[in-house]
Amino acid sequence: MSMEHKAYLFDWGEFERELRAVLEEALLSEDGSAVVEFIAEHIAALKDPYEGEALSPEWEQMLESKDVHRYGDFALTKYYDPTADIGLGYEWEEAQEALAKLGFDVSLVLGGVVGTKGNPFDPGKLGSYFQSERMVEENRRRLEGRRGMDSERVARVLEMFALAGDAGNGLYVTF
Repeated sequence: MSMEHKAYLFDWGEFERELRAVLEEALLSEDGSAVVEFIAEHIAALKDPYEGEALSPEWEQMLESKDVHRYGDFALTKYYDPTADIGLGYEWEEAQEALAKLGFDVSLVLGGVVGTKGNPFDPGKLGSYFQSERMVEENRRRLEGRRGMDSERVARVLEMFALAGDAGNGLYVTF
């Protein structure tokens, strides 16, 4: 069964300033209390990461397991809209293959991880990746430089970067 590549416009700069260190420390210590405090402080700006609806004060009842990854999943919605997926869907593997034929690393459609080497942030346990605004622009420029070799799948990757870059955003990629 193939996984679905989901990507969202992501405010990397704000995430970096407000939540990244809190999330990484929580992953390191495996103590989610600081992330829960972040959620309480910012609940008006957060959403259900699955349905995109505003969080209610009873949001914690939605969790199957109460761990740092699940808490982070909710906290992260301050920086993206869960209803606005611009990802590659089920064709992401074909896009990676097309990019590899052009000499690009397959991580181009993913990004980097957040967290510790032994415990990267991954609420769905299928992979969660991030690209800063700068990384999006660099990837966009690299692909645009190869425009003459675009396949339909490579063009779709370029479109994803263009949407994020034009909005001045990074990307949050998950499966």
